[in-house]
Amino acid sequence: MCVYNNITTTLSCKSDSHQIIESIFAEVVIALPPTFVSLSMNSLVQYDSSSSDDDQDVNDQNEHHTNLKQDASSDNVNKSVPNMPKLPSFFDKPEPSRVDSSRDHQGRVRTVPHQHDSWATYVYCKVELSHELLALHPYLKDVELLPEQHISLSRPVYLRKYQLTPFTRSIKAALRNTKRFDASFAQVSHLTNDEKTRAFLTLEIGHGYNQLLKCMKHVDNVMREYHKPTFYNPPRFHASIAWSLKQAAIEAIHIPPQTVEEIVANVFNIDKVYIKMGNRLETISLE
Repeated sequence: MCVYNNITTTLSCKSDSHQIIESIFAEVVIALPPTFVSLSMNSLVQYDSSSSDDDQDVNDQNEHHTNLKQDASSDNVNKSVPNMPKLPSFFDKPEPSRVDSSRDHQGRVRTVPHQHDSWATYVYCKVELSHELLALHPYLKDVELLPEQHISLSRPVYLRKYQLTPFTRSIKAALRNTKRFDASFAQVSHLTNDEKTRAFLTLEIGHGYNQLLKCMKHVDNVMREYHKPTFYNPPRFHASIAWSLKQAAIEAIHIPPQTVEEIVANVFNIDKVYIKMGNRLETISLE
């Protein structure tokens, strides 16, 4: 096909070139993504139209290519902005502060609002009253029993986390030379908390009062260092047995004198002091 004349040769060779390029392009298209194929076609068309006989084709292709660019630009402008990734959780709206419900605390009212990094702290001695409680159970009606008994040496106070360790060291140092001692109860009494929101059935200390008073004074000195309130004056050391929201329910409890005498006759030993700070518990062994 290339032997008749120059024009025929040129056109025929050009035609063969088209066939070869189209054949190659058809094979490549299968393996390439659509975007790359579109760009490759434009490149091939421009390269093949380098002949002077196809200047008009070049102009047409350039104009067509320019129109494609404009259309693509318009499409990009009109496309909606893709969804952005979700913001980290700390950008969310803060959760509302927790509201205490009386149902969460058996009807008790929180007298101090909950605060972040606020550790409820108090100092006390534990007492084991299994025998005494068994003797009292038949008379404890319409009241809530306390799961364990203790004798407080401080009011409940609130500390920051950074204060917990030095506070513990100070209490331990204050009680370093304190010796263990015996104690016993003297009477049954009715007491209320500071806010008059709860009433308690208690057993008040008789023997061992002076030793508890000495421990309390050491604890008071530490409380002053931390600008916290000291213990009640005069102190009434006691172990609470039961409580109620209604003072009348506590006052209605009647314990026979013989049962009270049996409880008073029991002597127990106090050999440890405890520091409760939130969910932390420190133990101080007395000498």
